[in-house]
Amino acid sequence: MAKRKPRPKAEVPEWVVTYGDLMSLLLTFFILLAAFSELKQPREYQKVLDAIKEALGVQGGMGVSQVRDSTNNSMVNFFREKAKRDGDLRNTQEDIDPSVVGRQDKSAIIQEGALHAIGGSIIFEPGSADLSRTGREMLRNEVAPKIRGLRYITRVVGHAWGMEDRRQGYSHDELAFRRANAVTDFLVRECGVDAAILRTESAGDHEPMVLAAGPGQDDGVNRRVQIYQSGRTIEQVHPDPNFTGSGN
Repeated sequence: MAKRKPRPKAEVPEWVVTYGDLMSLLLTFFILLAAFSELKQPREYQKVLDAIKEALGVQGGMGVSQVRDSTNNSMVNFFREKAKRDGDLRNTQEDIDPSVVGRQDKSAIIQEGALHAIGGSIIFEPGSADLSRTGREMLRNEVAPKIRGLRYITRVVGHAWGMEDRRQGYSHDELAFRRANAVTDFLVRECGVDAAILRTESAGDHEPMVLAAGPGQDDGVNRRVQIYQSGRTIEQVHPDPNFTGSGN
């Protein structure tokens, strides 16, 4: 009787090969994600994208719009080019234009740049320009530490609102300025902030936060002072920033 041929040993299932290929592709995908997680050089990144598109033959198709924008317009590249163009200026928002012929043949126009709110709103009682205990604590603990010792110009803007703010005989503009001035005085006298960086302003009743008090709203937030730090420095707007008298 003839002997049976031995069964061939089991080969690797086809799905294992496919699974291995998928895992390799997935690993490559995550490596690319990690490599592109921090885009330090937008131009170099654009070259990589162009190379990948060329290799894959990406030309767009049904439901796909081809984006031709370059990463050269990214914020990183924008600030790098702006810094190169403006040299070593501390604030790159300075623009110097020819002026009317006179003692100075150039005039410097300094833009404020982005304004950053410092602390919360300092709320005042109706008709009053006196700082409350809460307002003083906010100025001492939240506002002063963030602007003390810095050279950036800071705007102190006062606001007023409603008939109750008129009963003391002041207009909204006048009372708003008195509130802003009270904050400025406190920051200088009690918190050690340099008076040269503070700009006291009045917005009157032109910038209310609440027009009509409703459920959960209080129009008292319109009687306030808000503080904003700009991108300008004393050195950019004053010929004698340390006030030594040399400019007189």
